[in-house]
Amino acid sequence: MVTPMVPSSLAQFVVVLVCVVWAANFAAPFVVTGYQTDPQLNLVFMSIVGGALALTRKRNGGGDQE
Repeated sequence: MVTPMVPSSLAQFVVVLVCVVWAANFAAPFVVTGYQTDPQLNLVFMSIVGGALALTRKRNGGGDQE
């Protein structure tokens, strides 16, 4: 299986961007009255961040091996 090569800086940018939106989504119910978050949205955020980090990890040699 061939893993598409994504530049590391792009993967890091995606992770940071998604984490910022994820944090805003988490904090929104405290600021916006009546706002309810869809719990399945967390799964989408986790999948995007996990996928981007996995691509970065595989490219860098992957794993906890020394």
